[in-house]
Amino acid sequence: MDIKRLQLLVEIVEAGSLSKVCASRGMAQSALSKHIAALEEEFGAKLFYRTGRGVVLTEFGQSILPRVRAVLGEFDQLKSDIRDRSDVPSGPVRLAVQASITHALVGPLFQRVRADFPKIDLRLMEGFAGNIEDALATGRADVGVFSRYGQNIHKTDEELATSELYLVGRAGDPEVSKPECRFADASRLPLVLPGAPDGLYMMLLEAARKAGVTLNTEIEVDSLTAMREIVASGAAYSFLTRQAVEVDMKLGRIDVSRVTDPVLTRTLVLATSAQRPLTQASRTVIDLIRKLTRAPRAG
Repeated sequence: MDIKRLQLLVEIVEAGSLSKVCASRGMAQSALSKHIAALEEEFGAKLFYRTGRGVVLTEFGQSILPRVRAVLGEFDQLKSDIRDRSDVPSGPVRLAVQASITHALVGPLFQRVRADFPKIDLRLMEGFAGNIEDALATGRADVGVFSRYGQNIHKTDEELATSELYLVGRAGDPEVSKPECRFADASRLPLVLPGAPDGLYMMLLEAARKAGVTLNTEIEVDSLTAMREIVASGAAYSFLTRQAVEVDMKLGRIDVSRVTDPVLTRTLVLATSAQRPLTQASRTVIDLIRKLTRAPRAG
């Protein structure tokens, strides 16, 4: 059994499309189809159904997928164990980072890895906290850096840095021209927020309940970029850290006002996947993340 074909099988499942896998790997679709056909011949059963939107696993494919993932996990662990016998950290590290901290963390991290640990293959994925937790739980990510809000810190989280939240609005808007604003007043403004069960949304909902007000959520989006653009256009306000809109503030697109009564906080945390032991490369990347996020610029 060819391990590379099993890897292709999992990549197709995660992408939901042969063309997406071909694009990411730079291979012809006919070549990919031949690999899948060879697997189906070896297994003696069909693996995928074709749909208008791509491909989905057959019942047989669904039944064997957990064992295929387990085999690939063991193979990756074997490679990591062999590499770890060397004094030089090497191999892939799949890092999942929350979008609001990508610009502050990822550039410096890649520079440090490239300069000091060139044999580490750092692979990045970006998303909201819920997406990152799911990637860690399924083993699609080795290390995750994301936000917890308020006191909602899990036992498995490593706290890195805590920041306050601000009301963010279009530059020049009188609602964000003052240094501070009360949460009860800010919550009545038209807001763009991620939907439940996002941690930020749930914290704001609880804060509103305690303050005896209702969040005026006009738009729900699952994209930080979309949130920033909506805010910069003046269509709505939001609650974010200064770090999340630092670039927009420098460009004169967005202003912020510190939220008080109560002060709202976000804690940046680091978590790892329980699907496999940490490799030397992963531990090296974690140490670099600690140094970068605990520096003043990450607050």
